[in-house]
Amino acid sequence: MILHIPHSSTRLGDVVFEKDVEHELNIMTDWFTNELFYHKSAASLVFPFSRLICDVERFEKIADEPMERYGMGICYTKRSDGSFLKTVTDKDRLDIIHDLYLPHHKRLVDLIYGQMSYYKNTYLVDCHSFSGTRLPHEEGVERPDICLGTDVFHTPRSVVVELLNYFVDKGYSVYRNKPFTGTMVPHFFRANLNFKSIMIEVNRDLYLNEHFQANENYEKVQKDITGALNIISAQENL
Repeated sequence: MILHIPHSSTRLGDVVFEKDVEHELNIMTDWFTNELFYHKSAASLVFPFSRLICDVERFEKIADEPMERYGMGICYTKRSDGSFLKTVTDKDRLDIIHDLYLPHHKRLVDLIYGQMSYYKNTYLVDCHSFSGTRLPHEEGVERPDICLGTDVFHTPRSVVVELLNYFVDKGYSVYRNKPFTGTMVPHFFRANLNFKSIMIEVNRDLYLNEHFQANENYEKVQKDITGALNIISAQENL
């Protein structure tokens, strides 16, 4: 099992913004997902920079990426409310793709191939959190506790059902592909049905306070996520 954690970092590197970005960083960061999602038998790949610098979950080609219309493709040029964030030249974009985006995806592909040499089925868990209040750029209005994102070819229905029942039994509200849809499937593995993928999105109101720090429920949420990962891990040799 591979835990892909693309949006947990607040690191901005040496990028200079023309205006303060603290608020945008707070609401766009998947806080603590690098800690909430942990499993002893899983490999984790954490992108070490903020998504405000490079979003590794976007499609490389501008024409393929629907979030480009919001200025939130690989390189964000707009804030979540549509206002100006930063200028990104064509050269800037190419440099970011070369220096950050492509190396991250190579590491991910290498991890998947490595796991495939050990397991009959290799699972990638796309690990996210989301704002308890809908952000202006988000199309989905629903705000469950947990959102499970699936792929028609690479997410087994039996796993989805088991996870849905598990989270409901734990007292959570759970939606499938609402408010966010899909899961990470690198194009190298589109034709490989031994590669499985599922996205787990956790509502930040469950585990964060108003200061974006862990609240009193943090440890329970972490434990319950580990239980969900146990379900996925058990599927790898079936």
